[in-house]
Amino acid sequence: MSSFIERQKNLFDHLKEAERKHKGLISEERTSSDYGTIDRQTYRRVKCEMKRFRGKESIYKRPEATLRECLRSRAIPDHIKNPHKWTYYSLADVTPDQMSEATNTATALAFLKEMEERELAKIKMDIDETDVEFKKPTFHVSKMIKKEHIDNHGIMFKNNKVIMPEYVVGASQKKKKIQRIKEEKNDNMEEIKNVGPKLEHLYDE
Repeated sequence: MSSFIERQKNLFDHLKEAERKHKGLISEERTSSDYGTIDRQTYRRVKCEMKRFRGKESIYKRPEATLRECLRSRAIPDHIKNPHKWTYYSLADVTPDQMSEATNTATALAFLKEMEERELAKIKMDIDETDVEFKKPTFHVSKMIKKEHIDNHGIMFKNNKVIMPEYVVGASQKKKKIQRIKEEKNDNMEEIKNVGPKLEHLYDE
């Protein structure tokens, strides 16, 4: 039993020493502020190791790319991929005078003028060229307006006042009676005329 306790005690003592050393290392790393300085021994060792690589090409160095490779597009152009969709035009027979700014300006103005003439021709074709006949307008007045005009014939204006015609109560009914009497008389005369030829044999005796 005593041996187990001694072993346990020794184990904890070793753990404490290891913990103390570890803390000392961490504190030293934190306190060291100059990270760019190298010890002489490490510098000499690295220098000796690098001497054997002098004059040799590094396996990690990439070859220098040409300008054409840098500017090369990843996608294939359509005129190379589908040449049947494109037409090749050569400018070998074009003179420098034909490619001047004055020639380009004149060609552009001629093209614009041609486009305007085409538009005017289309407008003229759309317009109907048949002769237009102008007739005198006729106004049809309704019967109701005419009747109102006849009825309002007796209206007079005097001193900015409207004077209506005199209206007699029952006058319109008398006119109707007179018209009926005249119609009855006309009917009687027609009956007499119709009866007349039938009584001609009485006048013969």
